[in-house]
Amino acid sequence: VRQGSPTIEVTAKQIADGIRLWLMLQKETQKWDEDPAFVDALNSVLAGPAEILATKVVSLTKTYSTPFSKVKAAGNGFSIERHFYKEVRGEDGKTGRLEIFPGMKVSVGDKIIAEYRIWSQENRSFVKLTAPREAAFRPVNQLSGAYGWWLRPLTVNGIWSVTPQGYRDVKTDRTEYWFDVYPEDKTTVSEDFYVTQEGIFTAPVVTIESLYAPHYRANALYGGALRTNW
Repeated sequence: VRQGSPTIEVTAKQIADGIRLWLMLQKETQKWDEDPAFVDALNSVLAGPAEILATKVVSLTKTYSTPFSKVKAAGNGFSIERHFYKEVRGEDGKTGRLEIFPGMKVSVGDKIIAEYRIWSQENRSFVKLTAPREAAFRPVNQLSGAYGWWLRPLTVNGIWSVTPQGYRDVKTDRTEYWFDVYPEDKTTVSEDFYVTQEGIFTAPVVTIESLYAPHYRANALYGGALRTNW
């Protein structure tokens, strides 16, 4: 408490009620049925005062269509960004990455890395990441299967990012990632493509959603059309 500021007293009851609300928030997006501690958590909440037990969550959903160019980044409890990089080889023969910005062209045969940077406010159960792709892209790994649980360096300031564990489902126009548990804070999911066609291509934005509590979701900003040449 700063000198001269009023003293704020927090009682044990206020702390306990705050923990009860936190437990309710965790249960809203997490599956606890197989954990014996779930019984203790439930008992703690039920022992709370009437005003805590009266707490309810109300979610409203609106569905509408809009042109790709008008899609803005949005989210509730999540945020997501998509970044593209082209694999390049330096004069020393070492492989590096060059970030691709809107308006830059890539060529047929280039190897492209798509990186999905995700932030989650809480640990969440049953999360789906949908990553549509432009028709010019073909996944390097076209087989569906297990994905994740590794550390890898990012190009920004040499920091490391965590890739969560899940299942990668490769479809004709998109890749879907399914996670039983998605961790809190910042994570990165990535996949590699080859450019196979010439032209101008667009695709819907990437989205992430908690299937356990669908009002926790996010979509990326529309990044513009992809231009490729020979």
